[in-house]
Amino acid sequence: MRVGIIGAGMSGLYFAYHLGEAGIPYRIFEKREAPGGTWHDNNYPGLHVDVITRSYEFPFARKNYWSKRYAPGSEVQRYLTEFAREQKINPNIRFATEVRAATWEGESWVLTLDGGETETFDVVVAATGFLRVPKQPTFPGTDTFAGASFHSSEWDHDLDLTGKRIGVVGTGSSGIQIVSELGKQGHRVKHFIRTPQWIQVKENPKISLVERLLLRVPVLAGHWDRKMAELRLATDGPEAWKLSPGPERDEMNRRFRDKLVEEIPDPELREKLTPKEPLGCKRIPKSPDYYRVVQLPNVEPVFGGIQRAEEGGLVDADGGLHELDVIVYATGFDTHAYMRPMDVIGPDGLTIDKMWSEGVYSYRGVALPGMPNFFLLNGPFAPVNSVAIPTCLRDEVGFLMRLLETIKADGLPLAPTERATEAFCNGVRQALPETTYSLCDNWYTDQGGTPIIWPFSRQEHADQYAAVSLSDFERYPARGGGVPAGSPT
Repeated sequence: MRVGIIGAGMSGLYFAYHLGEAGIPYRIFEKREAPGGTWHDNNYPGLHVDVITRSYEFPFARKNYWSKRYAPGSEVQRYLTEFAREQKINPNIRFATEVRAATWEGESWVLTLDGGETETFDVVVAATGFLRVPKQPTFPGTDTFAGASFHSSEWDHDLDLTGKRIGVVGTGSSGIQIVSELGKQGHRVKHFIRTPQWIQVKENPKISLVERLLLRVPVLAGHWDRKMAELRLATDGPEAWKLSPGPERDEMNRRFRDKLVEEIPDPELREKLTPKEPLGCKRIPKSPDYYRVVQLPNVEPVFGGIQRAEEGGLVDADGGLHELDVIVYATGFDTHAYMRPMDVIGPDGLTIDKMWSEGVYSYRGVALPGMPNFFLLNGPFAPVNSVAIPTCLRDEVGFLMRLLETIKADGLPLAPTERATEAFCNGVRQALPETTYSLCDNWYTDQGGTPIIWPFSRQEHADQYAAVSLSDFERYPARGGGVPAGSPT
């Protein structure tokens, strides 16, 4: 068995480690010059992970150099780079190599690379992530602006911002973090806010030398982890508030509104910064100081939409021109691109674009019907907003490793059945109306109006893989269609 992995971000590296431990040969294809995925691309000022750093580590690869409770992005990138080197994954990575197409040819996958070269694998895993394809602004005139402009994931570090008038467009996590950092540095910043977002105020203290030393002792590290779990529960609330209506949701709404009153004493500004959309229907940015920064004299929030860009700056919804020297588009990503624009062509010419023409879906976030031995990590309906990525990967990769054992033993490829995939998707869709994610349009929502997100608890995410049997799969002979797999995993 030979496995091809597309992407050397957190997911690809995690899976590669476990393949190496199992003695399964693999090759990773990474279009960038280094590992890290989204943490390689995104390096804007103020970037930090928004879950407690210890939750963002691989539990089998602990480090003790983290400087803050929510680590800066540069430290996460360092962690992933060191992990790839220390676990001897780098020799198995082809850097600066993009996969253009994956084509099923009878009994294996043929990957076509950007230079025209091809490589053949028994199994292909798309570890391409969901924060990869930048979404550009949709208003006209962006090409006429005379100053510097770029997406937040393409930060121009050669640009000196001293004395520049900077506009930041977007109110997601990137926009909030960038405005907070540039404002604290004293830059003149205008934050263009079409719709205000609920923001969770999370202090981000430094991790002291004593704490870092304590984390080297397993018993003490376990105590610290329990303390952080209690902190997460105290700040984020129980999972139930996002999953179904009830007193927990009411309490979180009260807590966020009270915090807004505490942080923004000016009632007029507070009203403008109060979202009209329900709490939790969009991903909640976390920041220790955005509300304080946005009240600084060098920072100006501009409310309403943007009509257009012009040579001198941005024209707001009322027709006023805001003269700028730099525009940062913190406008997010196409979160439903997954491995695309790479072509995936399965048996009988079935393509990923045809499968997903009416909206993306998957079998339990890891597989697709009709695509034998083609798997995903953090695919559609994965819990990317409610479970830390390493925890999600623990569940997904553990299951995929069991599948690989079956594929290796039988010598026949596997894909989930249409029936099992439909049953999974229907179960998810039935639960979604109770969740906060269904209460507004957001980046989870596909063109059919379905939020592509996990609507259950962390424990249920782990449990779903334990309950899966091979009766959900069909085996693909070297020639012809699939046959039922039958026996349990």
